[in-house]
Amino acid sequence: MSCRRCGEILNANANFCWSCGANQVESTSPDTQAVPIVSVPESVISGIHTGPTGSHGHEFVLASGPEAGSRFKVVESPLTIGRDESCGILLDDISVSRIHAELTRTANGHIALRDLNSLNGTYTNGARVESVTLGSGDEVRIGKYKLVFWEASR
Repeated sequence: MSCRRCGEILNANANFCWSCGANQVESTSPDTQAVPIVSVPESVISGIHTGPTGSHGHEFVLASGPEAGSRFKVVESPLTIGRDESCGILLDDISVSRIHAELTRTANGHIALRDLNSLNGTYTNGARVESVTLGSGDEVRIGKYKLVFWEASR
């Protein structure tokens, strides 16, 4: 079996491509049902989509995963992300490499994200990245976790 998007050779049971992250399951299967969202709690909208209010530093908000809503301040540089207990941002799941990615502060004060040769890759706004400078509202996916980055208020 090969990936629908990039053509990479995949395991016959793969739901997602290990190389580009593309979904390999037919979305029109009879088991899949669309369920309309009638309303979304205000706490979800205000906490994740609009970002933190007031004065704050660079931070990530965990948008999905077991501890959704958690906030991680980016204070030190470099700051590692992974499932190893030594990481500054600990994401405890087998889909995350022990030391998966690294955050560093650039010369002009922005935050750069760099993948550290992880097995499942690091994605920003849906695209697999090796290195990227983050902007406010950028969505970072590491394993099964989705984090939203918010720049420091000025």
